[in-house]
Amino acid sequence: MSSDIFLYALISYLYGALPFAFIATYLITRKKLNGEGTGNVGVTNAFKVGGYAVGIATVAGEISKALLPLFLAHRFFSGSLYPTLVLVYCALLGTSFSIFLKGKGGKGTTISIWALLFLSPSSLVILLVFWIVILKVSGGYALIKKIPLIFIPLILFLVERDIIFALFGLLTSIHFFVTSYIRKDDFLHYGIFHKRIEFKDGVKPNRPASKR
Repeated sequence: MSSDIFLYALISYLYGALPFAFIATYLITRKKLNGEGTGNVGVTNAFKVGGYAVGIATVAGEISKALLPLFLAHRFFSGSLYPTLVLVYCALLGTSFSIFLKGKGGKGTTISIWALLFLSPSSLVILLVFWIVILKVSGGYALIKKIPLIFIPLILFLVERDIIFALFGLLTSIHFFVTSYIRKDDFLHYGIFHKRIEFKDGVKPNRPASKR
């Protein structure tokens, strides 16, 4: 089984590394996504650079990155939780650090959401509600927006009561901290949930002193 898990982990990584956003954007618009907008090869930048057709194709591709490791785990490991988590995480790594893009990629939000939808839907609902609330009140402050990431392993543990699931959550949380640090913020760049003019790079500029 150990050799099998390495094989399917590699398959999950390689499939996760397929840059569907880049491919769809180039095929439909002839633009290279990693040189447009934020440069992120992910769903939000694909929508903004390539339009709805590119965005929808990208979403479908990203969802498949969650479904493939789930299928492989079900088919070859009888749906056992631990191999499933390993394969999902490898697909997530491939998405954010693609061998086909020299280590670049997206943040992996879509694959994480869809994987949790099947593995722990209650945890997903709690995390999404928490994330939406924080996003609404955070303004342009990047540190505040990262608060939900801290609670990913805790919520997974409280809901699933499984330390390995919590470890998966911890690795995922660290993954998002890293990608949010090295990748530009698509929402901030495009003014989604933010006032684009007032905020830059998650820092509120100093206002000029009022004239008396």
